Amino acid sequence: YVSHFMFFPTDSSDQKVYSTLPTRLSLEGYSFRKSLRRLWRRNEVVFRIEAGAPAVFDKEKARVNSLYAASFPSRAIHDPTSMLETGSGGRAFDTREINLYYQDKLVAFSFFDLGKISIYSKQGIYDPAFSTYSPGFFTMLAEIAFGVEQGVQYYYPGYVVPGYPEFDYKHRVGPLEYFELSSGSWRPHHELREIDVPINDIRRQLSLLQSALAHSGANSTVLDYRYFDIRFYDNRPYPFLEYPAFLLAQPAMPGGLSPLAVYSPVRKTYSLYNCRIYSYGTSSAEAGRRLLKSGQSVCSWPIGIESIIAENLLLETAMPALLQHLHRQASS
Repeated sequence: YVSHFMFFPTDSSDQKVYSTLPTRLSLEGYSFRKSLRRLWRRNEVVFRIEAGAPAVFDKEKARVNSLYAASFPSRAIHDPTSMLETGSGGRAFDTREINLYYQDKLVAFSFFDLGKISIYSKQGIYDPAFSTYSPGFFTMLAEIAFGVEQGVQYYYPGYVVPGYPEFDYKHRVGPLEYFELSSGSWRPHHELREIDVPINDIRRQLSLLQSALAHSGANSTVLDYRYFDIRFYDNRPYPFLEYPAFLLAQPAMPGGLSPLAVYSPVRKTYSLYNCRIYSYGTSSAEAGRRLLKSGQSVCSWPIGIESIIAENLLLETAMPALLQHLHRQASS
C-alpha cells in the first residue's frame, strides 16, 4: 500500500475514508508473550514450518490461494507476478516465504520482504479448513521468529485502520508503533489519540471552517472524496485534487468553477482552490449545486484544480479569505 487513506465499508453499507496507519514492531529484546507461546506450542506439533526460502508461487500455493479466495475473494492473491516482483538496484526486494504443512500437504503460506534491518509482511494465505489453528496469524509469528533469528530490528505487519477493526488482530503480536504523518516519526500506538488520526483531524478542521462560514451566512458541505488517489492510475496532465476530504462552498463560480477548501494534516493549514467537477451528463456548476443540496457524504466525481485562491492559511485567515472570494465573485 502507498496511501495514508483508504475507503472501507461502514455499518450502513456505505463507504467512507479512513486513515491507514503504517505500523512496526521492535524486535530488539522481543519474545512471545504467554498467549503467543501457547499458540506456538500448539501449532508446531500440528504443522511443519519452513521459513526463509526465496518466495515462489507454484501449483501448491495456487491451490491454497483458490481455497482462500472462495471464502475471502477480496483478500486473495490476484496477481502473483506483481506480488513477487523483486525490482532492481536500490529498489530491489528480497522476498521470502513461510510455508505450513499438514501431513506433507501445504495448508498455509505467507510472503515477506527481508531487508538489512527489517522485515515487511506482504501477504498471508491459508486453507480455511484449518481456521481453528489461526494459520494466517501463525504465519506472522513465524515471520517474526525468523526475523529474531536473523537479528533484524523491526517487523512491519502493514497498516491498522482506526475505527475499522478488521486489522486490529495485528496488535496481538506485541506493542506496535505507528507512523505519525504530521511529524514523520514513529510513535507508540498506545499513545494514539482519536484527534491524532489524520482523517479525524481533517474532518474536524473542515467542520470548524464550515461552522465559521455558517455563522457568516455562507452555505457549505464537507465531503469525502472518492478520487483522492487518482494519480495512482491516471497519469493525464490534469491538476487533479488529491485530498481525501474537502469543503465545498456555495455558490458555484461563474464559468462552472466551485470554491473548495482542503486541510493538510502535515502542514496544519488550509488551502483554497477554484475547482472544476468532472461530472457525467451535467455541468460542473450543476454538479456542485447537487452536492450541496443532496446531503450525501461522498463526492464520486473527479475534481480538477483550476486556480489557487490562497494556500497555507490558518482557520482565522482561511474563513475571511474564502468569504471575501465568494463575495467578490458574487458581485462580479
